[in-house]
Amino acid sequence: MELKKFLLILLFIITIKCIESKKSLRTFVVSQDKPPKPKPLTDFTAYDSREKNRWYLIRTTSTDLDTIVIIDYRAKKIIANVEGEWVNNIFNVTFSIYDDTLDKWIDGVMIRKSKLFSAKYEIQWNNERLYIKPSAFRKTMKIYKETSNELYAQFRYRSIWRTWSKYKYDLQIYTTKLPDALYLMIMTVMHHTTQLNNV
Repeated sequence: MELKKFLLILLFIITIKCIESKKSLRTFVVSQDKPPKPKPLTDFTAYDSREKNRWYLIRTTSTDLDTIVIIDYRAKKIIANVEGEWVNNIFNVTFSIYDDTLDKWIDGVMIRKSKLFSAKYEIQWNNERLYIKPSAFRKTMKIYKETSNELYAQFRYRSIWRTWSKYKYDLQIYTTKLPDALYLMIMTVMHHTTQLNNV
């Protein structure tokens, strides 16, 4: 019986280590653009891993509804639209992302399920269900497929001193199953929700 428990624990540790050592297929450095002072939401630019080439622009507005537009910088076209409310402890997010393989726009939603001391965020898009569980004590947020717990992507807050440096994230993507815009949208919403609510 003790041997069985030991083997189960060993298997669990090996599984965790395999997930942690998973190689990313694409890596972006997502850096804050300098926003106008009155603007409450943060704009970003996504660069390649060496921060040499721009890949995506993330533009935000905040009026009656918060909005995000994601632009493919190389193709000069909009690839995602997001609207709703996700700051000031309100969370209601709908979005539409262009799917290159199907050549059409597909709608989705992002939902927050609050618990006593934590929250779980669920993303539904194109028959895929993802989830993310932020931690107040970790700078890394991981995005998993709900049914299999497969790690699809993660983003890590890189800046050390928030008060004077730009917000900057390392975004690592481990699958080709979903478009980059989906992860950029999730990262931006989570940044606004977790970082700006604490400002």
